[in-house]
Amino acid sequence: MLHGVLYMKTGKQILKILALILLICVTLLLLVLLVMIIYAKGNVSYEADEALFISAKENKGVKLYYNATPDKDKYTACELCTVTASSERRSWLSYDEIGDNIKRAFLSAEDREFFDHQGVNFKRTAYAALNYAFGSKKRFGGSTITQQVIKNISGDDEFSLKRKINEILRAIHIEDVYTKEEIFELYLNIVPMGNSVLGVGCASNLYFNKEANELTVPEAATLVGITNAPTRYDPYKNPEACLAKRNRVLYAMLDYGEITEDEYATYTEAPLSVRDKSEETREYDSWFAETVFGDASRDLARKLSISQNAARILLLSGGYSIYTTVNPKIQNILDQYFEDESNFPYAIKDGLNYSMVVSDIHGNILGIVGGVGNKSGNRVINAATIPRPPASALKPLALYAPLIESGLADWSSVFDDTPYTFYKSNEGEYVDYPKNSPDSYSGLITLADALRLSKNSVAAKIYDKLGKERIFKHLQKSFGMTELVESEKGKSGMITDKALSPLALGQLSHGISLRKLVNSYTCFPGDGMLSTQRTYISICDAEGNTVIDNEQASERVFTKETSRIMNKMLEGVVKSGTARSITLDEIVPTAGKTGTSGNSRDKLFIGYTPYIVAGIWCGYNDSSRSVGAQAISHLSVWDSVMKMIHEEIVKDGESIMRFSTEGLEYLPYCMDSGKLFCDTCIKDPRNSRLGYGYFVNGKGPRDICDIHVLCENEEGKTVALLDIPTRDFPVDIVVCDSEYIYSSYIEKREEVLPPSDYEYNNMIFEEKKRLRI
Repeated sequence: MLHGVLYMKTGKQILKILALILLICVTLLLLVLLVMIIYAKGNVSYEADEALFISAKENKGVKLYYNATPDKDKYTACELCTVTASSERRSWLSYDEIGDNIKRAFLSAEDREFFDHQGVNFKRTAYAALNYAFGSKKRFGGSTITQQVIKNISGDDEFSLKRKINEILRAIHIEDVYTKEEIFELYLNIVPMGNSVLGVGCASNLYFNKEANELTVPEAATLVGITNAPTRYDPYKNPEACLAKRNRVLYAMLDYGEITEDEYATYTEAPLSVRDKSEETREYDSWFAETVFGDASRDLARKLSISQNAARILLLSGGYSIYTTVNPKIQNILDQYFEDESNFPYAIKDGLNYSMVVSDIHGNILGIVGGVGNKSGNRVINAATIPRPPASALKPLALYAPLIESGLADWSSVFDDTPYTFYKSNEGEYVDYPKNSPDSYSGLITLADALRLSKNSVAAKIYDKLGKERIFKHLQKSFGMTELVESEKGKSGMITDKALSPLALGQLSHGISLRKLVNSYTCFPGDGMLSTQRTYISICDAEGNTVIDNEQASERVFTKETSRIMNKMLEGVVKSGTARSITLDEIVPTAGKTGTSGNSRDKLFIGYTPYIVAGIWCGYNDSSRSVGAQAISHLSVWDSVMKMIHEEIVKDGESIMRFSTEGLEYLPYCMDSGKLFCDTCIKDPRNSRLGYGYFVNGKGPRDICDIHVLCENEEGKTVALLDIPTRDFPVDIVVCDSEYIYSSYIEKREEVLPPSDYEYNNMIFEEKKRLRI
């Protein structure tokens, strides 16, 4: 009995301890909630909510302007177009214009107590919070229609307690300012409905070809179901899931008493019956307008401390004006050329895509197009803004210009175009790396020719000279290439861009967008100055007040002399290098660099004239396949478009601008030594090895060539051969200049001359070498 009493006392003590612990936990929880509420309340912008609420309802649209004069200090704005939120496929309906079936369906499934609560259903919110804390679902749920209005206007969808408290406070405020009908009206007009549709008005027309007040109960229930997850319940892509969700909404209407058992049975048997998507006709924002909206909404969101979605709604509805950098004539050329399917017959049939960006040399985008054919929607994939491997198009920025800038090499510096290294294949055979394209080695080659012919082996050797840390930091700091990976866990292990393949060959882990690459190249025609890229100059509100003055920042990334040397070297790429098929240089000086990623999945060309910089990309959007030989050449497309653009820029009778060579000397050199050309060089069996190039004043070649030495060939004729060591590789490698190396020549002679003749010939060679005949 005593044991039982002790047991009862111990049990009571445990209960007291548990109760005390529970009390402490509840108290701490309440304190945390109180602190978070106080913090959230101090950081809620009710003014922003009201501004968004008003602008979303007014739907005033945004006007785009362009500069009609070349004088940037006398900006004469001409209206380019007016875009309203209806271009986002939203048409505003008043509360009375929205059918009762839609209202009943939304209330049944989303918020049955909407007309009774003050913006928040605390019972549902508490249940959702408990479910989040102790249940299996990792979402709060429990949002009222008013809270969803806040979420849809602001675009704030972060899953956190702080965000939920913030949303609750804002919902309560909205309930104090607006009537239930106004809140419900706004909700039904801005709720996302999939397929770029906002609001039940456009959704009714898109899916059923009806007005919102004409929808049947099953049709209304279908719309309500789509809002929960527009992609998952898309009636075109996932009709079975959409139908099942519609029936769950119908059950909610039955449970709420909006329909009878018989009606429920009839409605659930009805087919989905959505309109054939091919019947839909609509207009979409242009590639440039869409790009501007993206940039402007991003910057406005930062300026006003709101989400980017909220800023987009504010721009599209609030009567704003955006003063853009677009050149309407250039954009029109791009639009017309890329929409004409006859220019891309294989691409249209096979899904191959092309994109192009045109900028002035100061970083102002004059035109942009994100794909071929007619634009199929708003906010679709814009291939000009998707990061892709830049391949060899990165070399001028990462390797050649920095090497010249550092003084470690100049135009005529000679590298040996031979394998950089070898690795063993799975079969145990040695394989040379990296491969050139075409797969051949030239031997001794100048820096200018290595760039002209895009020699990967030379790029690897420049990478060694500069060092990966230096290249990596230069690309990040000078060109803002924040996409570069220092160290990151990938699908197959750790990845980094601090390596040869990414930095020397442009095979970056996450790539760079064509848009950013084009802006990076503006430093060359821009005399070493790089300006921040922009699509607009300023944003003004409906009253004409400047909200954002988008001034450019400029920074020197290379000296004038380095940039001017690069201009002339990159002209060689077009004249006789990897871009020699381009003919624009017959009209205006043209420079640039090609790039082809692994397995030809991406083909690029970033080219420029003294007037503009333009880049083109060709490939498949999903990078799943190589670009076939039957595809229209991206160089041909670039050439055609740029000729039309320059017809607009360069008027008849005007003198053609040329790349400046001020501060440079144009000097001769030996193509095998990079030093001064002399009489010995003339006797090279390959004919004259005389080259000309550009050098910084006073820093050109000064020493006489010491690579060529004189000797006699089999016919007794005096020739100049290359005095370099015989190259030693683990496998046979063909190097084009090998037969002109003296040691190789001797090996061949040894096969046909008796030993005495060989020794005599070698003695003569050594003597002539000593005397430098």
